[in-house]
Amino acid sequence: MTQVEGTRPLTAISCLLEAKKFGPREILAFIIVGLSFAFISFHLYAGMFGHPEAHFYRSLHLTGVLVLCFIFYPLSRKAWSDKPNFWTLVDVVCILLTLALEVYYLWDVEAFELRQVTSPNATDICMGIILWLLVLEATRRSLGLPMVLIAIFFTFQALYSEQMFWIFYGPSTSLKSLVLDMYMQEGGIFGMPLGTIASFVVLFLIFGAFMEETGTGRTFTDLALGAFGAKVGGPAKAAVVGSAFFGMLSGSSCANVTTTGTFTIPLMKRVGYGSTYAGGVEACASTGGMFTPPIMGATAFVVAAYLGLSYVTVAMAAAIPALCYYFALFAAVDFHARKSKIPPLKKEEMPVVKDVLKNGAHLLIPIGLLVYFLVSGYTATTACFWSIVGLFIVSFMKKSSRPGAENILSVCEAAAKATVVTAMACAAAGIIVSSSTLSGVGLKLGTQIVSISGGHLWLALLLAAILAVILGMGLTTTAVYIIMVVTVIPPIMQMGVPALAAHMYALFWGVLSNIIPPVAIASFTAAGIAKAGPMKTAVSGFCIGLPGLLVFATFVYNPGLIMIGSATDIIINSVGCLIAVICFAAVVEGYAFAKINLVIRIVLFLCSLMSLSPRWDLTFAGMIAGVVILTWNYLAFKKENLNILQNSEQEA
Repeated sequence: MTQVEGTRPLTAISCLLEAKKFGPREILAFIIVGLSFAFISFHLYAGMFGHPEAHFYRSLHLTGVLVLCFIFYPLSRKAWSDKPNFWTLVDVVCILLTLALEVYYLWDVEAFELRQVTSPNATDICMGIILWLLVLEATRRSLGLPMVLIAIFFTFQALYSEQMFWIFYGPSTSLKSLVLDMYMQEGGIFGMPLGTIASFVVLFLIFGAFMEETGTGRTFTDLALGAFGAKVGGPAKAAVVGSAFFGMLSGSSCANVTTTGTFTIPLMKRVGYGSTYAGGVEACASTGGMFTPPIMGATAFVVAAYLGLSYVTVAMAAAIPALCYYFALFAAVDFHARKSKIPPLKKEEMPVVKDVLKNGAHLLIPIGLLVYFLVSGYTATTACFWSIVGLFIVSFMKKSSRPGAENILSVCEAAAKATVVTAMACAAAGIIVSSSTLSGVGLKLGTQIVSISGGHLWLALLLAAILAVILGMGLTTTAVYIIMVVTVIPPIMQMGVPALAAHMYALFWGVLSNIIPPVAIASFTAAGIAKAGPMKTAVSGFCIGLPGLLVFATFVYNPGLIMIGSATDIIINSVGCLIAVICFAAVVEGYAFAKINLVIRIVLFLCSLMSLSPRWDLTFAGMIAGVVILTWNYLAFKKENLNILQNSEQEA
């Protein structure tokens, strides 16, 4: 996929290919390429032949992640390719300490595992503290300071609970107990979230990086443009559809924005959309990819692991909400285009679907292969591994997608860097989970939210959503979800919400924090491409996505939306949700085929709420009223256009 000039960062492989001499930067680039290739090869081997013992495998995985992190994100330099300075020595020390930790563990694994049952010795405690420091430093470099501060707070809260206040007060945890749980056992840093990343999320990141390298993202965008470009608001609709398809593979809102947005945002601006609106559309469309099957984001795999369900079950549960979310975006951009009289693309500006399929249809085969394996009951690891193999084979079918050695190494580097960010989020979250579990503060926080809500489920859900948005200001989606799992999700489940619904609620709001101000990272990324104000773009994206947010605010009351209940429940909830988001999109835009006044907006707002009601009588009333109003507006719009056309013919 082509990118805007100057937006693509310098990669290690490109540095080697462009090098005219072999200096310190080229040596470091060579090390990055070698380590990335070894790291990815290790996980591909494990994906094919199976994983070794959990702690052993996760330890090797984290060692590779830490070493790569200290190289990719050097201290006191903007990029690894910058000239080394005095602080480079700190990077070297961090790498040596990381390797020393792994050697210490591997030196006598049996003795180490025996001390997991008995008690850690003084050396174990020192090594645990060093790992704690290394994880925090690597997290600071790759994710920023907020998550580090939260992890530090929870660690010291566990150690000094007796000196704390409010819900943070309680019996203090000994340093030995904390090190044992956080470092030596599989409940802290080496817990299930990191294990999920190491087991199969890495493979999906490889798959996504390979798809991007072969140009699949552009294929999706071209197909969407060919299908919707001639429609009202064509470029925006193409952005919604194209970003949905590529987002479900990449699993990252920011990566999706930078991949598809570099093409769709300028196109939207060219036909008349404002800069902030174009950026907002792309941000919302890209964010939705993180909960759109079949791949979704890394967090979906963590959800499946926490619930003990198959990944297919989680993906099926997300299918209808994802469809309704994108349907809401589609309706929003349609109404906006009609209201602003934005013209569709001219025929010569649109790619021909037949030509796009001729050149890129083979790249869609691995996606079908992935879906087939997942639906057939294979594990996510097996499904993704053979999909990668399939993608590698079909990429040779066309010269445009045929990979060379440099493309394969570039995929390894991109996947390794993506893994660093995701894995560090899980490792730091492991510190928070371990500390809060030992101190009991997670349970206390959840109990406090239930107490504040007065036992009212709607208020508890609102507080949980607010907590997710606040956490999302500084944490990744995976970290937000994990923290919510140990705090607010258990008490919400105790209020009668099914486990799957409660966990999906945490997942969705963790994802949606990417487009909710004041810190809407996906919107900020889109604003850079659109050359618009970050906060204005974030507000625009929030307004555009508001009808979609309605889906996730109510599906706990309508579990049919996540495939819980009878077929009748699922159908009625789904149809009601689709009508609700169209009505709400009209309310937000103040337009539904024609301008609507305040009274109609209020009525449509009530119709949207009623259509999502758990009571079927209210649901049907809201659906019927909403359809009648929208149909009446549409017929009036058609009649007005017909009269204008007849008058024009008479004048001619």
